[in-house]
Amino acid sequence: MVRQNSDGGDLALGSVISDLAVMLEGIASDFYRHRAHYLSQVQQISHNTVNVMKKKVLQVPLVKGETTREAAGKYEVMRDMEYIRLNLLKIMQSTENKVNQSVLFSKWAVDELTVLIDGARVALQDLKQFIEGCELTLKDRLVDHCGQMIENCAVFSKQHQQRFDQGICTPQSADIYQAMLDAFRDVFRHIKSCAIKLGCN
Repeated sequence: MVRQNSDGGDLALGSVISDLAVMLEGIASDFYRHRAHYLSQVQQISHNTVNVMKKKVLQVPLVKGETTREAAGKYEVMRDMEYIRLNLLKIMQSTENKVNQSVLFSKWAVDELTVLIDGARVALQDLKQFIEGCELTLKDRLVDHCGQMIENCAVFSKQHQQRFDQGICTPQSADIYQAMLDAFRDVFRHIKSCAIKLGCN
């Protein structure tokens, strides 16, 4: 478990999470409007986020008494943040593929993705608040929330397969939708991992 400190590490982590949340909003906006208007901006935010990780977060000095294990935990949290970023990029790419290939999703698929988009908004917001306020009840709620969202991804995947078997979905739309489900699952998995690894002074 990595401890937060007063040297700016928690603030830098909060900044990274804010950028990830902005990426999500840009992706969601283009997804619902079936366009690729914000995707280039999402890519730029993603690039800037990597620089923040390298220049700020990983250079935060160790707090007094911090063990080697705790220091390693800081890097593990940043690795989770990086995987969240990469999976948001996968969702962005799937959105772009959907637009470029003129693929339309069924109402069921859109409703299911809305659950995941809203769930990701809540998860990122709660993770940022937990880092800044270190409320253990918020941590427990976040872990439970991400666990539920991961279960939703599994349920939605089964429902999607049933729709495909019934001929409701085309192979093209099925591939794009499943890629988005897989990426959202990994987003929630790594947000949950961050919450578990982050600790309080």
